[in-house]
Amino acid sequence: HPTKDTFLASYGQTFVMLAAPPGSGKTVGVVTPNLLSYPDSVVVNDPKFENWRDTAGFRAAAGHKVYRFSPELLETHRWNPLSALSRDPLYRLGQIRTLAGVLFVSDNPKNQEWYNKAANVFAAILLYLMEMEGMKLNGMKLTLPQAYEVASLGTGLGVWAQQAIEQLSTGPNALSVETLRELNGVFEASKNKSSGWSTTVDILRGALSMYAEKTVAWAVSETDIDFTKLRKEKISIYFCVTGNAIKKYGPLMNLFFTQAIQQNTDVMPEQGGHCADGTLILKYQVLFVIDEIAVMGRIEIMEMAPALTRGAGLRYIIIFQGKDQLRSERTYGREAGNGIMQAFHIEIVYGTGNVELAKEYSTRLGNTTVRVHNQSLNRQKHEIGARGQTDSYSEQPRPLLLPQEVSALPYGEELIFVEATKTTPAANIRARKIFWYEEPVFKERAGMPTPDVPIGDASKIDALTVPVRTVEAKVA
Repeated sequence: HPTKDTFLASYGQTFVMLAAPPGSGKTVGVVTPNLLSYPDSVVVNDPKFENWRDTAGFRAAAGHKVYRFSPELLETHRWNPLSALSRDPLYRLGQIRTLAGVLFVSDNPKNQEWYNKAANVFAAILLYLMEMEGMKLNGMKLTLPQAYEVASLGTGLGVWAQQAIEQLSTGPNALSVETLRELNGVFEASKNKSSGWSTTVDILRGALSMYAEKTVAWAVSETDIDFTKLRKEKISIYFCVTGNAIKKYGPLMNLFFTQAIQQNTDVMPEQGGHCADGTLILKYQVLFVIDEIAVMGRIEIMEMAPALTRGAGLRYIIIFQGKDQLRSERTYGREAGNGIMQAFHIEIVYGTGNVELAKEYSTRLGNTTVRVHNQSLNRQKHEIGARGQTDSYSEQPRPLLLPQEVSALPYGEELIFVEATKTTPAANIRARKIFWYEEPVFKERAGMPTPDVPIGDASKIDALTVPVRTVEAKVA
């Protein structure tokens, strides 16, 4: 609060965004206080393990099931993003292509055609692995590390697809017509050298290469984390990486949050059934705290989710370094980026060195009225050398804060823009930042012993995948 020692809080289906540079206090002032107070489920991107260290213990003590997905380490709960894919032939290819659309996105829209070709090969590989796992033929499982094992054949993928078709077109273990068709597409693409086949497989291997790393392979080969339970139980999930690895794991973060949002938007709480006592099964809301959202690239579902998932009980706090990050062609582009931001009801603003943003915020704050004192001197006609002084006052508009005053906001202050709702008017607030370590209620909650995290078995990692080879044709 600007003057009282009370916290400002938002209730209901409202979303918050914050554009602030590193070191400006966004974690201690926004993220940590919310994680130490929000009662329902949360999914949080934790780039430095800081939120885990400070808040996970409290959330566990408050009755939450707490998970930490940390793919850099063997100490991690596990999440296989492919386990959520439908095995039903009616839906599986569509879901696979949706997932491929998350993994294969070019930084340059002009090159997206090549990524689409790589996504088609990826879809064929997943269909093949799905059926191999279902038939328990060769020990292969539907995982991203196994998909990389196949993709590592490189330009030899065409031969692999051809041999899979020849070996599994007929008989009791025949592949489905759908899978054979997709594999044939891989084979045909490989024959057309002028179509950029080598570029296609390079993109495929590049997008999947992370899953060859041993700790990542361990983290994504089984599933402890079930996003479908977020609205049924109180659950807190932390995606933790070290600060210098944020960009590397951006695509995996993208997939993580995409799937978490998707799996909680298909069914509205009112349609999810009731418990024996008459309460809703989907009784809890889910807060997604997405720090460094721009590093994840284009999260396609975010272009619609804030506007369309309010009724599903999902809420969002997104944090980025500057609005231009969301407007960049490498993320959403200007139109889509503005569309995302317009769906957020509350914007928190720290002092900014961006001149254009400072002007924008100054304009949004509007004008105040100031009383201006005017003096004028008049020479009297009938007295040589005599002068008369006239005083007058006028009401004149002045920006509530000039752009330079927005830029010069003290470190401990912030602006909050709140849109009007059906029951509350719009508000512009100049408030004091929270520093959780100065607040007794948060100091008592922070730093409690963190929950145990399973430790992976390094000796089992090599057995997670089955090597893939092609059979060389014999020369007579």
